[in-house]
Amino acid sequence: MKTPDLMQFARLKRQGRATPRRQRGVSLLEVLIAMLILAFGLLGLIAMQMATLRNNQSAFDRSRAIMAVYSVADIKRTEYLDTGELTDASMTAFPSEQLTDLKANLGQSADGAIACTETTLTPVLGDDISRYTCAITITWDDSLGLEGDSSQSLTTRVQL
Repeated sequence: MKTPDLMQFARLKRQGRATPRRQRGVSLLEVLIAMLILAFGLLGLIAMQMATLRNNQSAFDRSRAIMAVYSVADIKRTEYLDTGELTDASMTAFPSEQLTDLKANLGQSADGAIACTETTLTPVLGDDISRYTCAITITWDDSLGLEGDSSQSLTTRVQL
């Protein structure tokens, strides 16, 4: 004759529930640990996505600054081709319309400066030739895009 404990164990074994009681919470603990690992992985993914967005915004602002520099260079080139020279005021004045656009695109702290120098070439035959070299500088606040120094500056030299 079987004892009651053996009979209960045999019945549980037939039903597929013959595991010891101390094993009950292990699967729940494993699920919690898996969820914790998944949560940390998702936090890392979110941090990488935020860094990507921040760097993308910084690159976009730099592209806008480059377009503004080339726009100013084209204005100075056109001025030089129309008149054959640049006036003293034109050599240092940043075009006001471009400065307004610059502030609209890169923020109110954005600023532009231009410094042109004249070089005179004297050929063997003919008249003197004036050439201008202009340094166009644009500065803007990139605190949303970069960690660290928030002031960015872009200088391009063009020869007219």
